Amino acid sequence: MKRHFRHRFIYYGLIFYVLTASVWWSYLLLNQNTDLRDARIDALHIEYVQYEGISELEFQEKKVYQYLNDEFRKQRMMIIGEGSVFFIVLIIGMWFMNRGFRKEIALARQQRNFLLSITHELKSPIASIKLALDTFMKRPNLKPEFIHKLTKGALTETDRLNTLVNNILLAARIENSYATSKEPLNFAELINENLNQVRTKFANFRFNFQSNVDDPIIHADRQALNSIIVNLIENAAKYSPNGDEVNINLNRAGKQLVFEVADKGIGLTDEDKENVFEKFYRVGSEDTRKTKGTGLGLFIVKNMITAHGGTIKIIDNQPNGSVFSVSLPI
Repeated sequence: MKRHFRHRFIYYGLIFYVLTASVWWSYLLLNQNTDLRDARIDALHIEYVQYEGISELEFQEKKVYQYLNDEFRKQRMMIIGEGSVFFIVLIIGMWFMNRGFRKEIALARQQRNFLLSITHELKSPIASIKLALDTFMKRPNLKPEFIHKLTKGALTETDRLNTLVNNILLAARIENSYATSKEPLNFAELINENLNQVRTKFANFRFNFQSNVDDPIIHADRQALNSIIVNLIENAAKYSPNGDEVNINLNRAGKQLVFEVADKGIGLTDEDKENVFEKFYRVGSEDTRKTKGTGLGLFIVKNMITAHGGTIKIIDNQPNGSVFSVSLPI
């Protein structure tokens, strides 16, 4: 933190120095131009007024006097114009540099959060699976119901670990070369299939699904749709109070299917709405955040929707929470 503050102090100090120096040198050039004009006029004044004895009015009507004044005005305008252009270009350049600097800081912070979260997300299921296996090794005569409980827990953690690895691999594929493999799919059936898995993971939540579409067939990539459905529903549950409800709706709007997931959780600020689809971005700080995740879910969702020619938007739910609305062409 101190190093970051020191770098910013030096950066803004350099900006202040360059801007001040540019203004100062422009001022000096203007003064030098004025002094040069005055010296030439004084020399001409001595030659014509003092030695030749012409009047002051006749002297000011001389072509050489008017030429010097015209040249002075042109040079002054040139200095002011070039100085202004240089100042504006400098300001624009510094603005771009500052924006890039801020983006680098934000990216570094997000990567740090990702490393912290991925470490926890990997260690937690591995520790649970190891504990179950150690228990089987040390206590071979366990009761069947206890064996079933440990096995079910280990399988759940294995699924969680598998999902995490798939998300990481999928995010890497998106940034390089991801090709969709489209086929006719029943969107409503996919939602129900994925809801059964999510209900097992979030047993304390109420998931209400309603479909107002008679023929919810869409040509899409199965893996992509599964990823969109699971990530949005699980995201709604993660940021909602335990035991709350999540409402899922499927509607038709013209030639598009509209898939909406509404929660009554903490909601999102305007800043979060702008950044929440960026890679590694998560709401809050990794040091104080209680929800699990890696910041890849919504990044994957956004890119999968874009790959299918669809759109996603975030709407404030009432009285609180968020609604993620996905529109996909049929």
